[in-house]
Amino acid sequence: MSLALVAPVQQTAFAQSSGKQLKIALVTDALFSDGGWGATAYSAGKLLESKYGYKLAYAENIAIPDIEATLRQYANDGYDLIIAHGFQWGDPAVKVGKDYPNTKFVVFTGLVSSQNVASIFPMQQEGTFLLGALAATMDKTGTIAYVGGDQYPNLINLFEGYKQGAHYVNPNIKVIGTYLGDWDNPAKGKEAGLAQVNAGADFLFHVADTSGHGVIEAAKEKGIYAFGAVADQNRLAPDTVLTSFVLDIDKAFDQAVQMVLQDKFEGKVFKPGIEAEKGGPGDGIVYLAPFHSLDGKVPADVKARLSQLTQDVIDKKIAVPERYAATSDIGVTVQLDGTSYSVTGISPQSKVTSVTVNPNNKSVNVKFDKGGDVELKLPTSMISGISMVKAGSTDVQFVTISSTDAETHIKFTVPDGSTSVDVYGTNVVPEFGVMAALLLAASLVAIIGLARFRGSSIGLGRL
Repeated sequence: MSLALVAPVQQTAFAQSSGKQLKIALVTDALFSDGGWGATAYSAGKLLESKYGYKLAYAENIAIPDIEATLRQYANDGYDLIIAHGFQWGDPAVKVGKDYPNTKFVVFTGLVSSQNVASIFPMQQEGTFLLGALAATMDKTGTIAYVGGDQYPNLINLFEGYKQGAHYVNPNIKVIGTYLGDWDNPAKGKEAGLAQVNAGADFLFHVADTSGHGVIEAAKEKGIYAFGAVADQNRLAPDTVLTSFVLDIDKAFDQAVQMVLQDKFEGKVFKPGIEAEKGGPGDGIVYLAPFHSLDGKVPADVKARLSQLTQDVIDKKIAVPERYAATSDIGVTVQLDGTSYSVTGISPQSKVTSVTVNPNNKSVNVKFDKGGDVELKLPTSMISGISMVKAGSTDVQFVTISSTDAETHIKFTVPDGSTSVDVYGTNVVPEFGVMAALLLAASLVAIIGLARFRGSSIGLGRL
């Protein structure tokens, strides 16, 4: 679902009908001075003031238990639009919205909706996918890491995208993560970052507000790269923060205001994805910051690959699905005719216990310890042209997330009560092994026939 783009207008429908300016409040549990989540919201609010001539009301650092009361206060004071900046504001907005039907609420980022409550939930995992891919491309130790402020579903989704991007480039890379349970503790963030570096990580990524500043400090101290979040955080450590995933909050807030001004407000969840750069065409509001002074440290071929991956995600050639449950890694190696084939993937519930290739019916059998959602990456050198997945005699619906010359990435659900699926393709190898077997059989027939013709007996064990 995309965030509908509405063109700016000089004389708005709202102004014509009401004869007054729009009253907007921007409220958040973050700090406007955090250099990330809260700061970008405040900057976007100031841009609205400059563009429309409004004077916004601002409230920061609202304690979670006080969210509902804060929303009621501004709604009761006659505000037309309340932008609630933070996932935790969703359910209280729906509750308060029922009592104030003439007030419009926009939750950024949220996953709730009602008649007068809309959520903007950017597909941030598309941006973190690109960070993971970049880290895996430049990584030297085989390990990268992330630090989260808390284990919210939204953060799980971000870090699952990061892992997917890293594994897309290097299926064998190790991705380690830590959740702090604290958003405003730089010392705690630094401690976590240093522990990850000691565990072998040479790229650190954070989504942890001011705690994340400590993660960046740890990377700076150890001489490795870090990734910023939400805002371009290069200024925090110009020689350390290689890039950041950035939310184009200016664009998102402006679109929210225009929905109200033009009387086109829709109470639903909007899910805009990535854009090639800030302010790019289309609905996207997630992008990667420039490399700034570190541009020369990024090889040209890495930049080219990152650009192509970005376009592939925009064009939906690569799908980065939403995942709100942490996944475990799947990794199984199959040995056939002296060749190793690695089947990798992720699942929040299931583990793979074995993989068997069946060349005769062009399928690969995968056994699990139990049912659940699964994503598998199967090498095309083992199976290609995947056309069907079955659990016994039951067809299992599957989605192809991506397909390259190297592997096919599919997603499906192992039905409850099933512990095995068969993946069918147009070609299953080792084709050479099958041909070798056929040739061997033909040779045996020929030798046996020749032996009989000569009236002798040949012990097949000597062949």
